[in-house]
Amino acid sequence: MLWNSIHRKALKNRPEERVRLRVIEYLLMQGWSKHRITTEEAIGNLADTSMRTDIICYNQQFKPRILIECKAEHIPLTAKTAQQVARYNQNVSAPFLLMTNGQKDLWYRTEGKKVVHLERQPEILRSETIVPQYDFEAWHRRGFAGRKAVPPLRTWLAYLLPQIWHPGISEKEILFLSFNQELSDLNLNHYYSLWRISQNHRLALSTLATAYGGTRMVGILSEEGQNKAVLEINMDLAFEEKAPNTMLYSHEGEKAIDIRGAIDFRQEPELSALIKGVQDLITI
Repeated sequence: MLWNSIHRKALKNRPEERVRLRVIEYLLMQGWSKHRITTEEAIGNLADTSMRTDIICYNQQFKPRILIECKAEHIPLTAKTAQQVARYNQNVSAPFLLMTNGQKDLWYRTEGKKVVHLERQPEILRSETIVPQYDFEAWHRRGFAGRKAVPPLRTWLAYLLPQIWHPGISEKEILFLSFNQELSDLNLNHYYSLWRISQNHRLALSTLATAYGGTRMVGILSEEGQNKAVLEINMDLAFEEKAPNTMLYSHEGEKAIDIRGAIDFRQEPELSALIKGVQDLITI
């Protein structure tokens, strides 16, 4: 489930909802009040229940300023999407329009009956990149850290997670990955940062909170789009200095190992060293 801070309720984990919540979080980072953001607002003819907006941002006088249409990450933004937003805006009259699939943003400004494409986001939002300051509880609420993490693990994650996820700190691609095959009782469906480690290989990396309050780090090696190996690190066991604490899944089967020989958890984490440690183990 996904927590919607605007509706203040949990919603199903669907692609469009993930994109919408990412947009909402960005708007809040830009200083937009959550009390002036609506979702799923019915517009037009009350008999037409299909006309519901994804997001509308209002100013302090509660006049619409931005109408936003969210699509799933795998859906390209097309002229049909633009027509849908323009049709909705006939009932909203927002001066700015945004189409997004979480990977690409298309901004427009309305000038009378004309819709003009903008090369960058409008000045109605801040232009500079803002790096959010999340504490451990914020990472836990987002599903990247388990609630039972011991204090040293919490501190370690607080150093590591901004390096993995925040913009401008490292070059990577961020995607939500879904898996049909389960290797263990851990649900691997989650957001991952992807790095290209060779011409044909990419490494996906993430941390996940388990249903029982634990924390796992997962590394997935892919070759030309096919997953070849998965490294699942039990961070709680690693910080308790217990072994084995890691499972390596590959075409050769399952192998239990001790991750501490490749990663020193006693030091502040440095992302490049962590990636190299995971890469060395996962490509053995």
